[in-house]
Amino acid sequence: MSVELFILAGFLGSGKTTLLLDLLNSDSRGETGVIVNEAGEIGVDGVVVKDGADDIPLTLLSNGCVCCSLRSGIVLTVSAMLDAPRPPGARPLRRIVLETSGLSRPGPIVASLSDPELARRGIRVTVISTYDCVRGALNVDEFDEAAAQLGAAQRVVLTKLDLVDPGTEQLHAEVIRGVNPLAQIVADRDRGAAIRQAFAESGPAGATDSAVEGLFGSAVAKAHPRIHVMAGTLSAGASWDDVAMWLDDLSSICGDKLLRVKAIFKVIDCPEPIHIQSVGTTFGAPRRLMGREAHEDICVVIARDIDAEEIQAALPQAPVVLSRSSHSAVAQRSSKVFA
Repeated sequence: MSVELFILAGFLGSGKTTLLLDLLNSDSRGETGVIVNEAGEIGVDGVVVKDGADDIPLTLLSNGCVCCSLRSGIVLTVSAMLDAPRPPGARPLRRIVLETSGLSRPGPIVASLSDPELARRGIRVTVISTYDCVRGALNVDEFDEAAAQLGAAQRVVLTKLDLVDPGTEQLHAEVIRGVNPLAQIVADRDRGAAIRQAFAESGPAGATDSAVEGLFGSAVAKAHPRIHVMAGTLSAGASWDDVAMWLDDLSSICGDKLLRVKAIFKVIDCPEPIHIQSVGTTFGAPRRLMGREAHEDICVVIARDIDAEEIQAALPQAPVVLSRSSHSAVAQRSSKVFA
């Protein structure tokens, strides 16, 4: 059985722990495991789980959920949680939530989760970021970290909606789309509904489908002067080796300024379209989209403080040509990807 692993990112005070507690309190079946960062703690049912042991202590909550602190590496911690005996009659864990510290960048965490041991266990990774509607997420001193968290997220949850005027959700959504037009935005004022959307199962093809569906429509985006959303066009006759070399070059030129890459390319040496994605410079294994015929390639690159012109100047012979793109322009192209 596949297990959903949610990386929960967000700045201190952005409502991240409240969101996690809402999930735990709503899980009557006890199917959730929680890993808290060594710099954090979480209290639920009168129990505080925090750093304080050299092994991996597992705390069983009254509803059957499990909490532990991240001590010995993410792979060992996740494996220990999944292998731990369950109480009589308890269901297996269906999801694990890793609550990161406020300044954590998701990229290195995603990289560590590519371990073959976790792949064998059927772990499916989703990055969730909280967005504080009172403070905002990009008006902070740690802008680089905030941009990395929002740029990496597959889902962005608007928090503290009860403290802002009704109707302001759209304004915050425009800001988020200006940073990450690929993300699903959870803006439900009903906390139960927000929890269900935020921690929904991704499904076997969820990552691929959401990569395309997240770009449909012509939703308004508010551009940020330091965030660049670029569209890429693949040259005719390009092979997979050409694309792979370009991805390496792109990572080298951008470094930690690269926030996200999503692409679906048709290359000459593969009969099916290939789905590519990255969080920062950490790329997942490319996936062949079996049984699907792409009518047009799509490529979205999101970066901080480096634009399409700079990248093209550094890679004049690249098989992928990048250009500045608005969210709506990317959406118009992506709507033709699958017929």
